[in-house]
Amino acid sequence: MQKQPLVLVVDDDALMRELYGEALGEDFSLEFAVDGSEALTRLRQGQRPDAVLMDVAMPGLDGYETCRCLHQECIDPPPVIFVSSNDRLEDRMRGYDAGGNDYLCKPVEAQELVAKIRRQIQADAAQRALHAEREEAVMAVLSGADLAGELGVVLDFQRGLNACSNSEALCRLLFEALARYGFEGCVRIYSRSASLDRSSGGVCTSLEHSILDALVAQREGPRIRPFQSNTSFNFGTVVLFVRTLNMQRDTQMAPEESQRQGRAIDNIALLMEAAVSRLQAIEGENALQDLGNSRRLMSIATQALNDVAQRNEHMAEQVRQAFESLLSELDMSFLHLGLTSSQEDSVAELVKSHGAHVQTVLEQGRATEQVLRRVIEDLKVGS
Repeated sequence: MQKQPLVLVVDDDALMRELYGEALGEDFSLEFAVDGSEALTRLRQGQRPDAVLMDVAMPGLDGYETCRCLHQECIDPPPVIFVSSNDRLEDRMRGYDAGGNDYLCKPVEAQELVAKIRRQIQADAAQRALHAEREEAVMAVLSGADLAGELGVVLDFQRGLNACSNSEALCRLLFEALARYGFEGCVRIYSRSASLDRSSGGVCTSLEHSILDALVAQREGPRIRPFQSNTSFNFGTVVLFVRTLNMQRDTQMAPEESQRQGRAIDNIALLMEAAVSRLQAIEGENALQDLGNSRRLMSIATQALNDVAQRNEHMAEQVRQAFESLLSELDMSFLHLGLTSSQEDSVAELVKSHGAHVQTVLEQGRATEQVLRRVIEDLKVGS
């Protein structure tokens, strides 16, 4: 039997712990901690749950501080899902800054809670599988940054843009540049077909999605703005949120670090402008490709219509000749059939009537051809 994932529930309310047990007991193996201190003690003893369900409002260490300590002390911290009665953006930002992966508001439906926990466990497993490879890549680009310098990051980014043919490649290049500056974050890129959300770790967490939604909604104001101890860059089609990049630096920060972060903001702004330009170029290239495909389709349709017209002309000529031959043969047959003149005339008129009907049907086919030809011509003019 497959072992159930382990979830550590941290809540000071005994009734809530009991409700969580009833809601989650069938799907997960549960451990309980009555406060943040007990949760950290369990983790210090080497226990790593697959996920942590963390109440925000607790005596002593609240959920935010507990999560922050967890990330400071654990090399491989488990995903943390905050549960709170507050749904303000400021509260969600505190959860994000503390290192949380999702943020749920009470009351929470049992099915939604189970689905959210499973999603975070799956995302954490995938991210851990890629962790070693990503760390190696980050170290490589950091070493390159020491040699090339901060301006070299911008130049390398601009050179790399030529190889970007879609939004996914643009995201990867942007996060590589951020890593060389020592930062990480999340980004949303809008293209003609859809929007794409990505983070430095790969797929965005639910909390990162909600933060990007909030940034997109803020259409008014400067493109670059502080977000508590972070910085957001909203360039319309590209929206970037950089963690721990502080625009509002105080006197307690070392001068060298303050200057480094100031330069980083300027350099990342250059990266964003270059990314937006490349995205426009990609969209233009895709539009030209679509136009080329449309023109090829119209050329094929025109050729097919010409072929149909030729076959219809040939068919009409064959039908005309067939009826003329039929009338000629009837005239020869009348000599041997012994029909009266009125009967001969009736038979001849009947054949001519059917011939005229067939010719009318063929003419209707030619009219349809002309309509289709006009449609194709209009499409050519519109393209």
